[in-house]
Amino acid sequence: MTAEPTVLTTVAVDIGRSTTRVRVTGASASDSAASDSAASGSAASESGPATGARRGAGAGLGDQGGADAVARLVRDAVGAGPCTPWRLAVGVPGALAHPAAADALARQLGRGWPRPPELVLVASDIAAWHAGALPDRDGVVLSVGTGAVALGVCEHTVRQADGRGLLLGDEGGGAWIGLAGLRAAARAADGRGPATSLSTMATPSSWESALPTAAALAALAPAVLAAARHGDPVATGILEAGADALARTAIAAGTATGVAGETTDATVAVVGGLAEELLPRLRLRHPEIAWVEPDGDAMSGLVWLLEHTGSALESGLIRIRPAQDRPSLSANAITDVDALPTEALRPGSEQIDLLPTSDLVARLVDGQAVAVPSVARAAGAIATAVDYVAAALRRGGRMVYVGAGTPGRLAVQDAAELTPTFGVDPARVPTLLAGGDCAATAAVENAEDDIEAARAAVAEAGIDGDDVVIGVSASGRTPFVAAALAAARERGAVTVAMVCTAAAPAARDATVVIELLTGPEVLAGSTRLAAGTAQKVALNTLSTAAMVRTGGTYGGWMVGIRPTNAKLRRRAVRIVRDATGLTEEVAAQLLTASAGDVRTALVSGLTGLDPSAAGERLAATGSVRAAVDSVIGTGQAEQPYQAEHTELRTCDREAHQPTESSPHTEPGPHAEHARRERARPGEVVSIGAARRARR
Repeated sequence: MTAEPTVLTTVAVDIGRSTTRVRVTGASASDSAASDSAASGSAASESGPATGARRGAGAGLGDQGGADAVARLVRDAVGAGPCTPWRLAVGVPGALAHPAAADALARQLGRGWPRPPELVLVASDIAAWHAGALPDRDGVVLSVGTGAVALGVCEHTVRQADGRGLLLGDEGGGAWIGLAGLRAAARAADGRGPATSLSTMATPSSWESALPTAAALAALAPAVLAAARHGDPVATGILEAGADALARTAIAAGTATGVAGETTDATVAVVGGLAEELLPRLRLRHPEIAWVEPDGDAMSGLVWLLEHTGSALESGLIRIRPAQDRPSLSANAITDVDALPTEALRPGSEQIDLLPTSDLVARLVDGQAVAVPSVARAAGAIATAVDYVAAALRRGGRMVYVGAGTPGRLAVQDAAELTPTFGVDPARVPTLLAGGDCAATAAVENAEDDIEAARAAVAEAGIDGDDVVIGVSASGRTPFVAAALAAARERGAVTVAMVCTAAAPAARDATVVIELLTGPEVLAGSTRLAAGTAQKVALNTLSTAAMVRTGGTYGGWMVGIRPTNAKLRRRAVRIVRDATGLTEEVAAQLLTASAGDVRTALVSGLTGLDPSAAGERLAATGSVRAAVDSVIGTGQAEQPYQAEHTELRTCDREAHQPTESSPHTEPGPHAEHARRERARPGEVVSIGAARRARR
């Protein structure tokens, strides 16, 4: 066994069924100034890992959502991660039983941070507890929290007992105790069992129609423990039965590894949230077992596992170094497409050409139904990309799309729609399309293999550290996209890979990887179907959210639209009318006075400022929300973005600037109407009140 050098900041995350904890140490894993606390839903910060307390924030790799859900929980707890070189260790239920999910979790956590960790380790929660309680020693660790599980280690043999969930096991754990208490209360209430003080336990009415979670049941365990302390025989019987079950679990783990016989000589450390309460009862009922105090907890165990390789627990760990583990851009990775799920045929589609038309259509629709769920699973990565894009746009950078074939044309479409929808200058959202502009309307299939063209396009576009480059590829191995992302990263840009396969080569040089895993197509290899639908939804979501974050909306209304046709002119009037609560006639007058600029009209209508002053306020604050709040003093501007007010440059239009000859240099009748409708002298009235006044 060897020890890793301790020169990095260490972030350890211990995920239980009910609580997530984070510990951060400095340059040495033995740093006495370690921060050790539960993770808070509001504690994640841009500066580093979070601290605070949170209940109901557990997860497991065997739960619905799997690695994606756990990764979101970790990122929520850790925040942006340290700014200095660091390493990450995560203990999570289910890592031993679901090694593929543990591997996927480690790879997800190796990317998508402003500064990726140098090392990522994923371990089972019980393995982390064993390493902390009995570091480098044989024996059994019995973890009793929401669930119950034991891990026995003898030389290089490791065996787990229980930890199977409440339906099949977890006997003696918190959820088991809580459920037993509820059942005893129900029996007493019906006259089917002895009277007990547990009868006062309340069962939420919602449990009658839906099964409670293990965490919810475990929250009832303290009531059973308290009743037993006060001598309730029913509660005492529950705890005695639980202690017997826990002893059997510990002995089973010890016997399986050879660290103990069937009934004796087992050295067992009891850990977890219920350890202190149950250990005296275990010692009393089962003196044949050598119950010992643990040396440390799961957090110290995670740090120990980071620093030591070759222990008996190593076979159950996932340990990757993101910088060394990026997918290779070898010739095989680029050219071998046969194994790609996007090239496979969706089961049941082998004879679709023989189907009746109605069944054929139904089959094609069903084949694309996987698109939206695949985007939902990637929501965390999309949100990370949105924040990068918004920051880039606010500082004057660009959102640059890269693609080839169908994904490239989807990118072109998404970029093109941002100008009429949000008024963004097209130069701020360019697309580098394999095959050039002509490939937007006609297939130029050989262009996607041109690596040199991709590098040249990145250089010609002048990509730099102010930009975010989004590469879109269904297969994840498109040479043009992979090469463009690599070149962009070399030039300092943040890079995003949007792919439909796992561990894609194009993700090698991506800061953020958005995996839309849609699987095989109804038509093998036709990624304009499910994969294309998913990418369209993801692009819509990413770009729209970025526009919202940079002031492109006020509430749910678009404020940067260009009213260049009858439909858009009508929409502009409707937006001003609905968002301000003004009459339609006044809204139309206000738009005219604002030179058709919806943003200026909104600020004027919501504050009573004349269009000139409203335009100046917009220029100073950068968004309708900030401009309005700066006038009426509500303080409701979105705080994460309030400090950065660089406005997105709009196309062929600037905020209305009245001249000496302008009839609206002084407040016009529409402004006076707005003031009268909104407030009496000295009064500030909410938008909702203005709407009620209009009605």
